[in-house]
Amino acid sequence: MEMIVRFPALPRGMTMRELELQVSELLEDDGWLLGSGLDAEGGWLDVDLEEEKSNPKHSILAAKAYFQSRGFDRRTTIELAGKPVGIYE
Repeated sequence: MEMIVRFPALPRGMTMRELELQVSELLEDDGWLLGSGLDAEGGWLDVDLEEEKSNPKHSILAAKAYFQSRGFDRRTTIELAGKPVGIYE
């Protein structure tokens, strides 16, 4: 299952590389980072969740908690199957 995280900007003091490493560590047993990017419009992470090993809902909840705890903007979304959901919803 593919999960795409879209955010308007990184929190102050965070680099894209730090974000990539932290998300990779967070999901090390349940998925892997496929790609990422950051531009004037904001940024995105593309993550493939390993459905055979664990329930992807656990990874989604872990990702939501991570982005909330790091102070990401309220407009940050996690998209699954083409449907974006806010990290605070």
